[in-house]
Amino acid sequence: MKVIFSNSISPFSKEIRQVGLLLITIVLFSSCKDHADKESINSKLSNSASIFSTDFYELHKSDNEEAVLILYPGAGTTSVETKQEFDILKKAKAKNISVLLMNFTNHLWIDKIERKALTEELEKAFTEHELKRDNIYIGGMSVGGTIALSLSDHLIGTSSTLSPKGVFIVDSPIDLYALYESAQKDLLRDDFSEERLAEPRFIIRYFEEEFGKMDSLVSNIENVSPFIYKLNRNSVSKLKETKLRFYTEPDSLWWRENRDTDFENTNSFVILQITDQLNSAGWEHVELVETKGKGYRANGDRHPHSWSIVDVDNLIDWILE
Repeated sequence: MKVIFSNSISPFSKEIRQVGLLLITIVLFSSCKDHADKESINSKLSNSASIFSTDFYELHKSDNEEAVLILYPGAGTTSVETKQEFDILKKAKAKNISVLLMNFTNHLWIDKIERKALTEELEKAFTEHELKRDNIYIGGMSVGGTIALSLSDHLIGTSSTLSPKGVFIVDSPIDLYALYESAQKDLLRDDFSEERLAEPRFIIRYFEEEFGKMDSLVSNIENVSPFIYKLNRNSVSKLKETKLRFYTEPDSLWWRENRDTDFENTNSFVILQITDQLNSAGWEHVELVETKGKGYRANGDRHPHSWSIVDVDNLIDWILE
């Protein structure tokens, strides 16, 4: 069973409570087989011009396709919210890029079984819609970016014809051990209310149930976390020669004033540290994109953890270069 956290290394209490309910009722990825069964009998594909929708994705297909962009959503969202928050479809169509908006969500990480299942899901979509395979890019918002990294490593490692040329993340929690350690630090905060402390308590309990304690916790997290900065380890070594982009908007003031979160406990801080670590280790294709004042939700709310920190025109140029 997996759970998702979205807006920082320390998530919102509301999201945690929602996830807590999900944990009681959802058996993680037991529906993988159902995915295949449903899609095979799902003849009620809704197509409008070059738009195709299933339970698992929404495809915006370009007639003169030059590339395919696969997007994984943020925590607790689907292709619907991706379209609302990430204004890329019109510009992608103008540049002959097909966009595959995935509905895979409610996962903080994916294990080997889930990576294989997601690969099969993509394979069916590419085959059914005759999508181009020689210029694929995969990205995601928040936990969607974490999934994009792990899945892309699997695709390249298995020599899949769906192996991406580039992968990008948008303010993603790419170090799960840092998430666990952050929760431990929060428990020591005497200025946190009981409601605020519910978050780190839940994280610690959940991680220890999933991964065990002490040494086993670290080794088990290492199998699914893209990176562990503190130990200078990663589970995505197959991406070393792949173009990578890490988008983030470091805004310590916003996090402190709006979420009572120290900058060291944000995704931005971890992303900055890991980028430096990768550069030092000879990862020559990692590009850090730091923004300032670009993070806004579609409704106008200021939030550095948003799709809007991505410059769409620049991203498209990166895909087509």
